[in-house]
Amino acid sequence: MLKKFLFVILSVVLAACITTPEPVSTPSAEQMDSEERVVYTALLRNLYSASSFVIMDTTATGPVGVEDTASTLDHIVQNMHGVDLETVDNYWVRNEAAYPVRPDMDIGCGYVLLSQSEMGKIFSQDRDGWQLFYEQYPDAPGIITLSRVSFNNTLDQALVYVGTISQWLTGAGYYVLLLKGNGQWIVDQQVMTWIS
Repeated sequence: MLKKFLFVILSVVLAACITTPEPVSTPSAEQMDSEERVVYTALLRNLYSASSFVIMDTTATGPVGVEDTASTLDHIVQNMHGVDLETVDNYWVRNEAAYPVRPDMDIGCGYVLLSQSEMGKIFSQDRDGWQLFYEQYPDAPGIITLSRVSFNNTLDQALVYVGTISQWLTGAGYYVLLLKGNGQWIVDQQVMTWIS
């Protein structure tokens, strides 16, 4: 009888000690979209000292025609420390297709969204396409391509692809990990994925 009593008491005490984990809430698409614009601003200000930008009007995870997101993300996870798996998983979700870059971002300076057809017109002239580009956009550091930004569940870690071409055979692409502290996004790490 004493064993049964002790067993019941022990069971009650153990049940009281066991806590069920609180469900992890994931940020809404609206929260991520709002934070994405802030990340783009921090990223562009950190990587470039330019007074204006030319950004492709649709997102991409690498150079057009060479995108291999699966192997690239494997490379990123192996070469960046501290990347949350939920950030990587969110990258898959947010970059499953190309999306339009928002024309109403407040990034602290001017920017132009360039379509593939507009880029084709610049570079299909009889003149040097880059000369024409810089005549039209003299303060731009080149043509920038961005992926959508992925986040962890607490919206304090972000992963984004950024690629820039600035001349014939001059360009590079990076995956950038940003961390949020004291309300500000800062670049934590960069891993180059291509260069020309």
